[in-house]
Amino acid sequence: MAQSARWHACRCGSGWPLSALAPAYRPRRPTETVLYGVVRQYLETFLAHARETYEAPLPRYVEEELRGYLKCGVFAHGFTRAHCDTCGHDLLVAFSCKARSVCPSCAGRRMANTAAHLVDRVLPAVPVRQWVLSMPWELRPLAAFKAPVLSALGRIFVETIFARHRRLARASGLGDAPSGAVTFVQRFGSSINLNVHFHVMVLDGVFTRDANANPVFHPAPPPTRDELDDVVRRVHRRSIAWLARHGHVGGTGVLSQESTAQTSLDACAAIAMQRGAVRTLRDDSDSDEDDAAGGGRPPRDESAGEHDGFNVHASVAIAADDDLGRERLMRYGARPPLALDRLRRLPGGRLAYRIKLREGRSKHRVMTPLEFLARLAALVPPPRYPLLRYSGVLGPRSSWRRDVVPRPPTKAKPCDPSSSTKAKPCDPPTRNQGPAKDADGRPPRATDTKRDHAIGDAGTAAALGAVATSRTAAASQPTPGSSAGAKTDPVKSHAAVLLTLNILSVKHWDRLLGGLLYAASCRVDWASLLRRSFEVDVLRCARCGGRLRVLGEVTDPRVVAVVLESLGMPTEAPPVGHARDPTELLGEAAEE
Repeated sequence: MAQSARWHACRCGSGWPLSALAPAYRPRRPTETVLYGVVRQYLETFLAHARETYEAPLPRYVEEELRGYLKCGVFAHGFTRAHCDTCGHDLLVAFSCKARSVCPSCAGRRMANTAAHLVDRVLPAVPVRQWVLSMPWELRPLAAFKAPVLSALGRIFVETIFARHRRLARASGLGDAPSGAVTFVQRFGSSINLNVHFHVMVLDGVFTRDANANPVFHPAPPPTRDELDDVVRRVHRRSIAWLARHGHVGGTGVLSQESTAQTSLDACAAIAMQRGAVRTLRDDSDSDEDDAAGGGRPPRDESAGEHDGFNVHASVAIAADDDLGRERLMRYGARPPLALDRLRRLPGGRLAYRIKLREGRSKHRVMTPLEFLARLAALVPPPRYPLLRYSGVLGPRSSWRRDVVPRPPTKAKPCDPSSSTKAKPCDPPTRNQGPAKDADGRPPRATDTKRDHAIGDAGTAAALGAVATSRTAAASQPTPGSSAGAKTDPVKSHAAVLLTLNILSVKHWDRLLGGLLYAASCRVDWASLLRRSFEVDVLRCARCGGRLRVLGEVTDPRVVAVVLESLGMPTEAPPVGHARDPTELLGEAAEE
């Protein structure tokens, strides 16, 4: 919007804008970005050109996502009202489109939400290693738009990694021990190109059970270059065999052509896979460091395995006690395909997207608006096309899952002040308390009698101290099968104790402000996610410091117009450009 950020918060009782008195939360202004301007101005032209030129128009899900982005963050389409009961101030929050790829804001929110859920509710505090699989150019369109092909290739890659872990486990005398993994499917490369590949976050080791049936984690050594070569060759052989059985490749390994007619989506995919025009442009703003994706991007000189177009990297690893590193790595796997600060408009109407930084100079992919929209359309995932998958002990049907994933915290029993004149710390509740059920609503197992439950109330420092003390004492005990005087592996001891207690670490709990920012479900609320990601408390009243209370949604166009007009904000959404002749756009770009 052209209005200042202070108009994005409701006025107070005296008639002044809330943020003008104490600016705290500044809602985003999507209509002022280059991306919004391009989609608004050229969307109708792009859709009309696709309908008239190719055998079939763009799929409905692509058109709906592009049109939905034009409504995201625009107050004229409705908003949510939050109210402060202390001073009477109001705050408006515009609706979002919840897109999966086109909208950087909604995709970024999904990224942070997914990472918080995985770290708090799925991944145990054990070492995690990232395995990345890139595929040949010929297979990327198949994996991009055929869900069975994508599922098969991802499953083959994960099973090959698990087979390597099982071989190491059998060589160490651990038997056929399982492992676990979370797979992220990324459809894009660093330059808005169609590049389907897998980021598999593998629990870097295997699980066994001790004499009491408690899970014990055994770390695996880093993969060698020979092991990477073996993995990539196995993946290549199994993938080609599966594709041949299902008719996607011929006997010579050449992709079979199922149809000679080209749809508009096929054309967009072909454009998105081309290298395009790459130029070196001077940009003083590019002197800042590139966002290294939270430590997830592999270094340039890392070892890798490669065979016949398949490429495997596995050099990024996160330590067992680095919960913040795990969350950053999960964000890297779930990151959006587009960054607004890398996109700019050049004189003449072309667009430039920064793809590489080098000593103050940048390489940019230069595109026409229609080429840019074609690349965006190819990156939109089809419906029922999951971008996140669980495998091994983390699978939803695995018998190991409930024993290895962190348990959600439950409230501890309050201390009884009348029982003693001197305050005593509350003991954390145990999982075996008669017939009571655990946090998942299931009765506790017989083997759970010696395991403590999750941390109790987040605000009781005494409970945290008790857990830390019990953890330290348990770590000093020898592991099963070792003598009392023998030295124990600190990594194995820590993992075994952690999974026996089956609780989140004190360090992790403190980082979540004593559980205040804990991801209690797979859907983290907006305010908690912003505070966890940016340390911004949006529900704190900027004027009096009180708490804002969400009253409800305002969707009636008449009410929306009245409220926005009283605040001096636009009551109408920015108009969408009419369809034009694409040759006119090409002529304008040629005059650059």
